[in-house]
Amino acid sequence: MAKIDTTKIEGFDGMSDADKLTALLGLDIPDAPAPTENESKLKALLSKANTEAANYKRQMLEKDEALKAKMTEAEKAEAERAERDKAIQEKLTAYEAKERTATYTAKLMASGFSAEAAAKMAAGLPEGVADDFFTEQGAYMAEVKKAMASEALNKQPGLSNGTPPKPSADADLAAARRAAGLPV
Repeated sequence: MAKIDTTKIEGFDGMSDADKLTALLGLDIPDAPAPTENESKLKALLSKANTEAANYKRQMLEKDEALKAKMTEAEKAEAERAERDKAIQEKLTAYEAKERTATYTAKLMASGFSAEAAAKMAAGLPEGVADDFFTEQGAYMAEVKKAMASEALNKQPGLSNGTPPKPSADADLAAARRAAGLPV
C-alpha cells in the first residue's frame, strides 16, 4: 500500500481529527501503475513455481506416508517372524530335553536299573551334571567288574597239571569223622 504524503495538504498538522479525516478522504491518490510485461511474467513464473513446490511437497508427504505404512508392514512381518522363531526354539528345546531324557534312561538301563527307576532318575538329571555322572558311573562299574573278576579268580581252586590234587591229612580226617557221624 502506498504511503500518503501529508505535506501536500496545507495545515494538516494544525487540523482536528475530523478535519484530517475529511482532508484525507478528499485527497486524490493515484492508482498503482499497471504492471509491466516483465512484472507480469515474473508473477506468472512465481505462481507456477509455488504451485510446483506445493505439488512436490504433497508428493513427498504421500511417499513418506506410504513408506511409513510399508515400514509398519515390515515391522509386523518382523514381529511375526520373531514369534515363529521363538515357538520353533521352544519346540526344539522340548525335543532336545525328551531326547536327552531318553538317552539317559537307556544308559541307566544299560547300567542295570529297571526301566521305571531309570526313567525317574533320567528325568531328574540336569544336562551338564548327567555327562559327569555317567562318566564317573562308567569308571565305577569298570572297577566293580574288575574286582568281581579278581574275586572269582581267587575263589577258584588252584590250577594243576591235570592230576587231581591229593587231599591233605586234615581233609581225610574230617571226611572220616563225617562218615562216622562224629562232629568235625
